[in-house]
Amino acid sequence: MSNIVARAGHRDITPRDRPVRLAGYPSRTNPCSDILDPIEVGAVLFEGPGLRILLLSFDLLQVGSELQDLIVRKLEKRGFGRDEIVLQASHTHSAPATDKACAPLGIPDERFVAELADAVDDLVGQLQGQEPVPVVFEIFEGRLRHSINRRRYWPFPTIGRMHGFNLTSIAFSPNPKGPKNELATVLLVRDTRDDRPIAMVWHYTCHPTAVVPTDAISADFPGKVRERLRRRLGAIPCLFLTGFCGNIRPHIVPSLRPVALRERLQRLVRIVFFGNLFPSVSLEDWRRWSDSLASELDAIAQQPATRKFSPQELRIGSASVPLSEFFRGTAPPKPLCVQVLGFDDALEIVAISAEPSVEWEAAIGEAVPKPPECIRLYAGYLGSLCGYLPTKAQVPEGGYEVEGFQPLFGFAGQFDAGQIGPAVLSCVRRAFEAARIGLRRDG
Repeated sequence: MSNIVARAGHRDITPRDRPVRLAGYPSRTNPCSDILDPIEVGAVLFEGPGLRILLLSFDLLQVGSELQDLIVRKLEKRGFGRDEIVLQASHTHSAPATDKACAPLGIPDERFVAELADAVDDLVGQLQGQEPVPVVFEIFEGRLRHSINRRRYWPFPTIGRMHGFNLTSIAFSPNPKGPKNELATVLLVRDTRDDRPIAMVWHYTCHPTAVVPTDAISADFPGKVRERLRRRLGAIPCLFLTGFCGNIRPHIVPSLRPVALRERLQRLVRIVFFGNLFPSVSLEDWRRWSDSLASELDAIAQQPATRKFSPQELRIGSASVPLSEFFRGTAPPKPLCVQVLGFDDALEIVAISAEPSVEWEAAIGEAVPKPPECIRLYAGYLGSLCGYLPTKAQVPEGGYEVEGFQPLFGFAGQFDAGQIGPAVLSCVRRAFEAARIGLRRDG
């Protein structure tokens, strides 16, 4: 019998009464009122002997400092400690802006931010009013084929708005040989008394930047997956954890179509000046790709479970490091934060308040080996996102994830290649140690 009980819920957070500025693209400056599909916040409150974890997942580009602070203040009044609250964003580029530090990507609507904090407070109050149920975890794993690395060495001269003229460069370009992580993981939380599913948490390593058109509110592919799974499982909360996908994006192959000579020439000019950029995709291309992803993810969740267990104990630990430890210059007034969640020695979630490149998964796995047979999920976009997190090897290479993103996130300077690894990995180790200390203290 499980020692862990859970309560779950979700709330529609789609702004329907007025246009809002979306976050994600600096060229998209007009407020938007068109809605392709609803955006949500999902919540699961796990409670065990002496500990609890409130996991919240938002269909947002990022939670941001202002929204995070509002939510924490409200939930502290409900008795939650800061370290008990985990705020994750799906990183959809088609949701309202919420972070003033990233105003070039979208100026936040303060009224929307305040209303969203109220909605979260109300949702958590609703959870606290529920009867907690003992739970069993079913974990399903399988591989998708829907992402691609987007950092590619380009051996020819290029010129760009952000990096100027370069003889060679790291282009924002399809790199089929680059590292990626196609493993998808689904955690189904069931009531042990009647086997009824009460929530689902799923994980995949891919930027939600695929939806067409780009000028409308949408949850992107996490919304497609949620819609598909609810047809079979009912209207349960479906929380998405976005993997370390700073250099990973959707792999959408456009359908064959006649291409006019003028369009061919325009593409040739773009390749000459900027490198081999990603092709433009149509609405039909997006639908085909997202329907395929949702269908294959649903099929994974219907296979025999990789693990099934009744969790007995929780672990949660937090740590942070100033950006000045590994960045030289001007940076937003935010630390890099890490939160570690653990359920027995069977499931771990490592969450970071940045957009880490996928290579950080292996680096953390080597620095802090997971227990035998443990399933570990790496999630970016925690809380007040600070910016991209390149690796030591990527810093001297440059590229968008090292230099190009900086003016959009309030950075101006250079990453310290020698310090970025030790600083980040030390922070991760301290978060794991905090989780172990908390478990010993409360046990």
